Amino acid sequence: MFPEVWDELTEADWVAMLKLRERLLALPSDSEVSIDDIRREAARSLLLNRGIRTRSSNDKYMLLVHQCGLKLDWLWQTDDEGRVSLVYRSTVNLLPMFDALHGPMSHGADLVFGEFKDAIGMCRTYDATGDFDVLRTLAGLLYRKRRNSRTGKHRLPYDLDDEAEARGRRLPDWFVWGVYAWFSFFCEYLTTGIFIIDGEEVCFSKVFKGSGSQESGSSGNGLGLNAIALTLSETGVFGDFEDVLHTPLLRVMMKLLHDANSLEQIKKRKV
Repeated sequence: MFPEVWDELTEADWVAMLKLRERLLALPSDSEVSIDDIRREAARSLLLNRGIRTRSSNDKYMLLVHQCGLKLDWLWQTDDEGRVSLVYRSTVNLLPMFDALHGPMSHGADLVFGEFKDAIGMCRTYDATGDFDVLRTLAGLLYRKRRNSRTGKHRLPYDLDDEAEARGRRLPDWFVWGVYAWFSFFCEYLTTGIFIIDGEEVCFSKVFKGSGSQESGSSGNGLGLNAIALTLSETGVFGDFEDVLHTPLLRVMMKLLHDANSLEQIKKRKV
């Protein structure tokens, strides 16, 4: 089955696309590679992952590659300036681990609030500066060893050591960018998407309404998230400030949503 949406990509597919992106970045600036060329090469890799291969002289195979490449406009796109970009819009993490390092679970299920807060700050710094070393630190923050190698259920606490930068430097660039692509979309999805929590559909969009600029929302520079952590620590609902930072992100979001709903009900009663 040739993938037609992001959720149909396999881990092998995503790795192949990331490595293709890295090859494109290494090409000379005057290379005449079109978006159609890229989509055909991507289609060839996706077909290969499904056991379809043949020599380039096979006309039927080349026609199949061309036809499949035409279907990849959702994966490989160009912006208004003609620059080619690889797009990923799914909360499924197709890069679950690298060697002994394990990343976040799909849909951010095991992200803790402090880890998310720090990662948001790094993304903002990268978006502002383009410093790829920041992304390496981001990947090193999110990908850590298991706390218990026997059960393998949890990553080590995000703030247990200060080796995130060193870990990130050991990861290949294609992997680092893939981590950034997933986390960036997760942040976007958090503000508008639907999560399934305890069998219920939950949307956190209400939490972000009326927050003003992005600086105060989940896409901000971390100052807004620090304020949230301080406020929650004052209530004691999750414990002190450090306890809040180590609380699962989605539990914090549920608390913020509950407070937003309560405030809305109070306003309605006052009208």
